[in-house]
Order: sequence, then structure tokens, then C-alpha cells
Amino acid sequence: MTAPAFVPLLLLLAGPQDLPPATLTLDAALEELDLQSLTLAQARSRADEATAVVRQSLAALLPTATAGVSYLRNSDHAELSLPPQLGGRTVIIQPFESTTLTGTIRLPLLAPNAWFDLASARDAARAADLSAEAIRLSLRTTLSQSAHLSAAAEEQVAVAERGVADAGELVRSAGRRVSAGTAAPIEVTRARAELVRRESDLAAASADLERTQLAVGILLGREEPVRVAVPEVEGAQNPELQMGGETLVSEALERRPEVEAQRLQRRSAEEAVRSAWARLAPQLSASATVFSSDVPTVTGKRDGWRLGLDLTWQLYDGGYRYGKLRQAQAQAAGAEAGLTAEHLSVRREVEDGLRDLRVALERLRLARAELELARDSAASIRRSFEAGVASSLDVIDGNDRLYAADSGLASARARLAQARLALELALGRGG
Repeated sequence: MTAPAFVPLLLLLAGPQDLPPATLTLDAALEELDLQSLTLAQARSRADEATAVVRQSLAALLPTATAGVSYLRNSDHAELSLPPQLGGRTVIIQPFESTTLTGTIRLPLLAPNAWFDLASARDAARAADLSAEAIRLSLRTTLSQSAHLSAAAEEQVAVAERGVADAGELVRSAGRRVSAGTAAPIEVTRARAELVRRESDLAAASADLERTQLAVGILLGREEPVRVAVPEVEGAQNPELQMGGETLVSEALERRPEVEAQRLQRRSAEEAVRSAWARLAPQLSASATVFSSDVPTVTGKRDGWRLGLDLTWQLYDGGYRYGKLRQAQAQAAGAEAGLTAEHLSVRREVEDGLRDLRVALERLRLARAELELARDSAASIRRSFEAGVASSLDVIDGNDRLYAADSGLASARARLAQARLALELALGRGG
């Protein structure tokens, strides 16, 4: 078997876990999330349900048309013969059997509670749409944050690989010194122990990377790991830090879909209270009916029509309307409290986001400075070790500090990206 044919066979036998993960740009991943997210699909289905309720509420204000057919079989037949001066015809008062076709159109003229029910349903449907949009923005932020965590995990793998390379160089350097008789064999043993420790770190970092990529894949509705290429975050501008907190809170209150959804829910609840009060008012409707029968009526005709005007006023219904009123008032009070709580929550999220962004920027600055110092220190210790002035323990300590600083910089970048994304979400700027 030739090599080109053998390689695909090995990949097939190795299984999907040994294949490199699919790579997407962040924009492509976000677009796929909008299409594939099961959580978002559930939120959108709830919004569709609310839209269907609007159509149901509208039906109470529109005409209704009904058609029917009725068959009657009576036990007796009765008819009346009129005298010649009244026409001399026979009038059927009760036939043995008859079949009648009817068609009726009824139009509501005065239905106050239906008007308020429709307004309430429309506000509730709009609130459901905005709630779905809020879930969408939250999911997009979660995916972006997960992608940056995955990128940080990639950096951690690179850090671990550099640590393995440094430890391997220490093993070789210690071997040269032992061969030259300038160091004891224990130096090689220590160096090899350090190499094993760094290889263990690399295995753990690789497992963390696979775990984060798998988490990204699950967010996208996939079973396999996914790698998302994310943009650099260190050079991004942060104009929010120069803006006042109250300015940003006001912006968030205007942009956040959750806030507008709560406003609409409160208005919907207020309309429901008005609807409950309107149930106490009378209802007025008009109707038109046409009919046709196989037996002539008293007028002697087999068909005809009727127009009607119905005014109904329910005076007592066992307390149902008063129960609906209390329920609507309680829901309105809850919606008012929910709006106040949402305002406070948005304020807290914006203030937390600003604080976390400032802290992340400062920690990134310190991480860069610490890495530079650790690099200089590690390089100096290695030169001293080669010169026979420092021991392998000094080199291991320097490498540990360099590894920790390098790892800390990767973590600081990830924290900065997450803090910026969290603030964008708090301000309602996602899209």
C-alpha cells in the first residue's frame, strides 16, 4: 500500500478525536450560533406563542360567520286552512319533519374588555420578542467569552511547550557540566525531574484546550470540538473608562432589551387591569341571519333573513370578574417591581463591568512587566549556570517564575477580553 493511500486510512482508524478541530472565525461562529442554538430556538418559540395570543385576542373584535343545518322530526303535524277572504291557502304550523339551512354573521360593536385584551397581548408579544433578543445577546457574549478562553488555553499550551523546551535545555546543559566534571550527577537528576513536571503541565494544558474547544462546539450545537479565531484585544480602545458612570447607565437603560421588555410587561399588566374593569360594562353586537327551509314558514315563504341588535349586561357571574381584577392588579404590581429590579440590576452590571475592565487592564500591564522581569532573570540565571556560578535549583526556580509569568500573561489577556465583552453586554451593545 502506498503512503498517500495509507495516511487517510490511519486518519479514519484514529477516530474524530485525533483530528484537528474545525476552525471558524468569530463572525462565522456567531452566525452559526444564531441558526443552531437550541436555547435561542426555545426563546423564539415562546415569542411565536405570544404572537399567536395576539391573533386570538384580535378575534374578539372581528366579525364571526357561522353556517348550520338542522333537521326536525315532530310527533304530530299541524296545519291551518285560511278562509278565502284571507287567501284560502294552507299554513303549516308544525310539520312532521323539516330541514333548515342558516347562515349568520355577528359583529361586535361595543366590547371594551376585548380592546384592552388586544393591547395587553400586543405588549406581551413585543416583550417576548425583546426577551428572546436578550437571550440571543447573552448567548453571543457567552460564545465570545468561551472563544477567548479557548484562545487563552492555546496560549497556555504554547507556554507549556516553551517550558518543556527550557527544561530539556537544562537537562542537556546539566549533562554537559557533569561530563566536564564541573557539576555533580544530582544536577542531571534534578533537571530530568523538572522536565517530567513540565511535560505533565503540557499534558494538562492540552486537555484544558480540548475541553474549552469542546465547550465551544456544544454551544454551537456540534458534537466535536471547534476552534474559533478571535481578534486581538490588547490594542483595543476603551472610551467607556473616560465616560461617567451615570452616562453609561443611562445608555444601558435605553439600549438593553431586558429593560424595554420589562416596560412592556408592566404596560401589558396595566392593560389587563383595564380589561378586568371593562368586563363590568355591557356588550353590544349586531347580527344578520339568512335561512332556507324545505317547509314554508307561516308567511308562506321557504327562505328569509333577520337583522338583530343584542345588548347584554352580565350583572353577576359568581365573582369571576372581581377575581380577574385582583389577579390583574397583582400582576401589575409584580411587573412594576420587576422593572425597578431590572433598573437596579443594569446599574450594578454596568458598574461591575467598568470596575472589572479597569482591573483587567491593570493586571495585563503588570503581567507584561512581570514577564519581562522573569525573562531577564531566567536568562541571567542560565548564563550563571553555564559559567558554573549558579546551580540547577537556581535555574529551575528561574524557569518556574518565567513559566508562571508567561501563563499569567495569557490569563490576563483572557480576563481582559471577558471583561470587555461583559461590559458590552451590560451596555446592550451586542449584535
